[in-house]
Amino acid sequence: MKEELLKIAQESLSSEEVEKIVKEKFAKALEDAVDSAFRWGDAKKAIENKVKEVMVPYIENYDFSKYLLKLDTVLTELANSESCLANKRILENFKELMTEPEQKEIKLTELFKSWIKWCEKEIDTDDLEICFDDGVSYCPVECEMRFEKEDKPSWSSMQRAVITFENEHDEKLNVEIPISKWKWDSGKEEPYTLTAFSDIKISSLRTLDEFQLLILRLARAGAAIIIDKEYQDDEIYPEKEPEATFS
Repeated sequence: MKEELLKIAQESLSSEEVEKIVKEKFAKALEDAVDSAFRWGDAKKAIENKVKEVMVPYIENYDFSKYLLKLDTVLTELANSESCLANKRILENFKELMTEPEQKEIKLTELFKSWIKWCEKEIDTDDLEICFDDGVSYCPVECEMRFEKEDKPSWSSMQRAVITFENEHDEKLNVEIPISKWKWDSGKEEPYTLTAFSDIKISSLRTLDEFQLLILRLARAGAAIIIDKEYQDDEIYPEKEPEATFS
């Protein structure tokens, strides 16, 4: 029986046909082996590592500034669309947060002025006295700026400090801003920068105010905070005008 089967196989298939079948099966086996290696094996990991080595530095160094105009146009269209009117504040704040600040450093007194300017728009005028010296307006509110260093452990090269902007009339406007700098044993010191804030969630963009956006933009840009004064007092002049009363 064995000899008969062998004879039938020899009669049915030529040597060329057998060779062709063997080549096809070998090619299929090789293809399956390569596919498995690239999908699950070390080859896949090696390719992923090489892609990361090349692509990550490229993305980090790529200049996306040329896309800002397009981003501005798209966000403007979205902000004005009926479907997004409820989320307009989120879109506007996202656009503001993604805009790189022009200054790479800012004096503490300048930051204090920015806070005062924001307070003048937002301050609660309830229970404020009215001044009649030069027209009719709310009386100014006294405020102050303080810079205070925190104790630094002897083993640490990090000097931390806190900036405080404060007024006694509307406490919800008061802020504490953590900053830090590297201070080396050699005597070399880096400028103060804003301590990294926690990640901003999309849902929180709705509630960010003008001054918070400024702080976040400066922190994201790693802007230097120049301590030109450690204390300063000033006054907040409310923009809101008193309502007319008739006796």
